[in-house]
Parts: sequence; C-alpha cells; structure tokens
Amino acid sequence: MSFLQPWMLVAIPLAAIPIIIHLVNQRRFQTVPWAAMRFLLEANRMSSGYTRLRQWLILAMRTLAILALILFTARPLTSGLLALLSGDSNTRAIVILDRSPSMADTLPGTIRTRLESTIDQLSSTFETLGIQRIVQIDEASGKPEEFASFNQWRRSVPRTTWSATSDIPGLLEQALVYEKNNPSGNSVIWIGSDLRESDWRSRDGRWAALRDGFQALPQNLRFSILDLSGNRPEDLAIRVTNSQCLDNTDTPTLSLSFRVDHTPAKDSSSNASDTPQSIPVEIAMGSSRTSLDLTWNSGGAQVNDYRIPLTAFDNSKAEGIRGWGWVRIPSDSNPGNDISYFVFEQPPLRRTLIVSDNPDLISAIELCASIAPQQTLKCETELVTQAQLGSVAMENVALLVWHDRLPSGKSLEVVQRFVDSGGQVLFVPPEAPDDTLAFGFRWLEWRNVGSPSNEAGANTDAASASFARISQWQNDSELLANTLNGAPLPLGQLGLRRICSFSGSSSPLASLSDGQPILAVVENQAVPTPEGSVLSAGSVVICGTTPSDRDSTLAGDGVVLYVAIQRMLANGAKRVSAVRQGSAGVDRNLVDATSQLKAGDENAPSTQYGMYAGIYDSNNALVAMERGVAEEDVSIVDEPGLAEAFGELKWARIGVGVRTTSLVQEIWRWFVLVMIAALLLEAVLCLPRLRRPAGGAIRTPQLAKQRS
Repeated sequence: MSFLQPWMLVAIPLAAIPIIIHLVNQRRFQTVPWAAMRFLLEANRMSSGYTRLRQWLILAMRTLAILALILFTARPLTSGLLALLSGDSNTRAIVILDRSPSMADTLPGTIRTRLESTIDQLSSTFETLGIQRIVQIDEASGKPEEFASFNQWRRSVPRTTWSATSDIPGLLEQALVYEKNNPSGNSVIWIGSDLRESDWRSRDGRWAALRDGFQALPQNLRFSILDLSGNRPEDLAIRVTNSQCLDNTDTPTLSLSFRVDHTPAKDSSSNASDTPQSIPVEIAMGSSRTSLDLTWNSGGAQVNDYRIPLTAFDNSKAEGIRGWGWVRIPSDSNPGNDISYFVFEQPPLRRTLIVSDNPDLISAIELCASIAPQQTLKCETELVTQAQLGSVAMENVALLVWHDRLPSGKSLEVVQRFVDSGGQVLFVPPEAPDDTLAFGFRWLEWRNVGSPSNEAGANTDAASASFARISQWQNDSELLANTLNGAPLPLGQLGLRRICSFSGSSSPLASLSDGQPILAVVENQAVPTPEGSVLSAGSVVICGTTPSDRDSTLAGDGVVLYVAIQRMLANGAKRVSAVRQGSAGVDRNLVDATSQLKAGDENAPSTQYGMYAGIYDSNNALVAMERGVAEEDVSIVDEPGLAEAFGELKWARIGVGVRTTSLVQEIWRWFVLVMIAALLLEAVLCLPRLRRPAGGAIRTPQLAKQRS
C-alpha cells in the first residue's frame, strides 16, 4: 500500500490518545477499603469479566477511529505495485511501449486493444500519482521524447501498433543512455508489453550489459512491467510464402503460395478441435478480386502454387510484367495479421561476371552459374579479365566471381561499389597469390592438406594425396543452410587436396578439423552515407580452394557448389530486381518518406513507413513490407525468465486484468467507513446493560428506580 500524502502518517502516534486517557483516568482515584462495599463487590464479581471486555473494546474502537481518520487523510492507494509505487510528484516516468503486431489483440469483452489499454491505464495512474515528468522512448524515432505533463503525453502517444517486432533490450539501452545523460533522483521505467519472447529476447547477451549499466547508476531506479499476456483469444494469421511470375506458359501466370496459422486461446481449458473448418480467403491484385474457401484445422492450412492469370499486368514488353497484391482473411481478434502483401515481376536475368586469369580451373563455377534452378529463371555468365572490368556495365550483374589477384586501385573501387549496392562477390584463390589486401583480407600460400598415398612407387605430389574432409560448418548460415526438406548439405563428403590459407577479419562458415577455414564471409563493412554509416548491403565470400580436380572434389560432388552459387545469385538478383520483399523494421531502409503508399495503413506516418506493412513505390521499385516473421512465435517470457533478465535490479511484474481501468486506486473511502463503523460500535458498547428481573420482564434502570 502506498500513500499520496505520506507525510500525514507522522500523526499515527495520535491513535494512542484514548489509551493515554484511559491510563491517566486509572491514576485519578485511590482505592480505600470499606466494609460495606465488600458484599456489593462480591455481587458484581460475576459480571466483572464482561465489563472489563467491554471497556477494552470501547478503547479499541476509539483508537481504530482515530487511526482510520489519519490514514484516509494520507490518501492511501492500492495496486499490484506494493511498495514500488511512489506518490512523489517529482518522480520521472520513462515509458516503453511494446507496439508489435500482437499488441493489436482486442481484449475479450472490450473494444480496446492491448496497447490502448496500456496507455489508458498508465495515463490514469500518472494522473492519480501526480506524475508530470514523462519520457517516451519509441523505436521508430530512435531517441527519447520528453513531455511536460501527462496530459501532453496522453495526447501525443501513438495508439496504433506497427508491423515490426519490438526490441525491448534495444529500447532499454536507450533508457540507460538517457538516465546517464539526464540523472534524476527518482525514476520509474514503465514497460507495457504482452511479454512475447520475440520482443523481449530474454537470452540476448545485451541483458548482462544492461544489468551492469543500470546497477552502476547512482540514482534510484525501478522497473514496473505491465503484463498484458493474459486472456489471449484464438487467432488466425495469414502470410504469403512465395509469389512468382511464370512466363513460360501461353499466358503469363502468377504462382502464389500462402499459409494460415492458427493460435489457440491461451486460457482455453480444452485443446483446439481438429475438426476441419472453412474460412474465405480474398486475393486482390490491383482492381481485380478473387476468393477461395480454405479448409483449416488446429494446425492451420497451406496453399501452394495457386495460379492466377496475369494478362492485365502485361503493360509492355520493355517494362515487363510487374505488379502487387494482397491476401486477406476475415478480421478476428487481431486485424494486424489478417492481411499479407506481395509483389511480383518477370524474373530478372541472373547474370554472373567471372574475372579469372585461368578460367579452366573454375569452369565448374561457370557451369553452376549458367544452369537455372527453374524453367522460369534465366542465367547468363560472362568471362572478363581484370583489365576489362572498367568497361563492364555492373548494373545488371548479380554475382561476381573473382579468380585473380585481389583487386586494387580502380578495380577495387568498382568491386566495392558493387558490394555496397547489394552485389555478391565470391573470391577464389589465384595460382600465384601476392600480398594485396582487399576487403580486410589477403591470400597467403597454397599448401597440401591431404595425406600422401602409401602405395608403392607412388609419388607424393598434390594430385596423389588423399583427401582432407570438412569437419564443421555453419548450417544456420544462409549460404550453407539445410535444404527445404530439412536435410543438411553434404559438406562432409567433399574432398580437399590443396587449400590456400588467408588472413584477415572474416567469419568462418566451413573449416577443417584443425580450424583452418575453407569458406568464410567477410564481415559487413560500414558504408558512409549522408545520414551516417550503414552496413554494406551485399556480401563477400572467400573460398579457400578451387573446384579443379587437382585441388578438390567440388566439381565432382557438385551439389554443394551448385547450391551455394545459386543462393548467392538469388541474393544478388535482388539488386537488379524492380520489386523488393522486406520485413517491417528489419528492412526499413527499403522505403523512406519519399515513397508512395500503394496499399496499407493510410494513417501511417511517412517517416515511419518502414515500420508498417504495405505496398510502397520507392525509387520506381515496388516494395512489399510484411510484418516481422518473429511474430509467429507466441511463447511468453515467464517469471524466472524475467528474474534472470533483470537480476538484482528493482523490478515488479504487474498483471493487468481485462476490466482494469487504472493500475492504482485511492481507497480512502474504505477508511472513512471503518472510522464510522468504529464510532458506531463504540457508541453501542457505551449503552448501559439491560437487566432482566426474576419475573421475566426486562426493566431498565430508570423503570426500576420508579417502581422502588
């Protein structure tokens, strides 16, 4: 329990006044023995126990009445915060709101979303506590915003969710920096969230740094977590998984794949039924509409390769086929995940540029880059020398394979611009490495890694050496990820005879048993822009050997090589594509304030387009922003998880109910009722006791006196 006027509690000792008066009255009289009183005292001895009890009760009621009077003037509060709340109007509130799509859930029995409920309850709490100094930390703005009063904050705070997954550790990092730069004697960080693990990332390494940083602050700091994870209703969500234009048929056709995910109610007492149910799915492309009835059960539903003719989108042969659309299901408890956007176009040419001083050694790479994985795709390769690089148009190149001395001078500038614009580069070691440094690494020297053959008369050159094997690789990386059916790539079957070691800053993707990397990716470098430094959009991959039979079995066991080349081509093709598919928040740089909204939330601020799902026209490219993929994870951070994240920091978790209108309530009225009840009971106890004579009639003392 807390108090808005705690200074009134200094009057609590006044509750002892009735006790003091009683003790004083005890000392006003002296006991004098008197023989005539002996028989009278013996006559009243039977009733002395009741009389003494009544006196103590009267004394207790008088004390309780004074105590209740003092407490209600101190304006007591009740809430789940216990002693963590403060009635000091100088307290500064730092507000962090989870605006992820899951906070758009409508609370059962109400028309308010979880985010709206959080804002209303915080506003009522700040008003009750008299808190006026409020700081809002928002993920989109990237900097804290100060408010002079809670009314100003209440009018300005956004009440709509966006499509991006929240980053609670990142927001707390901003709060830590703000507290360091603006120390306050008393601050409370209020976090309103439904405690989704995807938003809290409780196992993120940043939590350890946050704990140390907040504990090092000299000021008094507390954390109040508003838990809105309860009463989660049943929900259906739809997401487009693939949209592909097929132009190898008589009529250009769109192949669309999407799925519907089912999330059962959190507080449901029974498991979701497996009985198939039907739901209408609306598909829109421009002004055209179509629909289908989709059957789903507790596990959701999946639609693959749903084909739609695209004759209406064939604008011209020069421009090609390009368009956008969305799929939607009827609105339910969370309308934010009931629509999914997509874009499509005629697949661009996947062009590979190979710079080599000996093309025969990497002919297998040229072959892998020229064979398209699907009939709808077109691949093309071109061989050039390093001297010819300056005359090549790099705008439509997806992959650059570099099998020569590392670039330097103008060649390095060309390759750097290519990577910065989203291009993919694969470096293969040349026959004669030198000490040239590029992208933070350099080639060292070739060495044999296989064991010499033990056959009689066999020579010990590289060609006769037995194979070394790759012992470990990162199957969680995009380049070496498992196949669609979950099977790992057979890297362990590859044989290596010679490798060229390299030095520099890189992250190994595949290594030998001695730790020597065979495949590595150069860490993204910072690229200066007018807004500041951003990470390079492309990637640089280093391969420590060639596919020549003299060096490895990459050509003979071509599955790994082909998959890796095609994955790099797919990533590189995005830079020449006229459509983009991005995730809200993660790929916010795909759109900006100059982008044109084609479909989506019309109330979304243009400066925050990257946080909202929709279709945007950005620099003549169609961009489909989707809600974060992490939102599909409905797991909740439990109490032990919060305790581990916050550690020794002062924090409290407040469960917010459906009908809750305020986190704190004044309960002084209850103390007024207690005081009135105590005074009434004291008055009743002060009434003289009724006497019953032997005849059965009840006589009051006045009536008995008259009759005598």
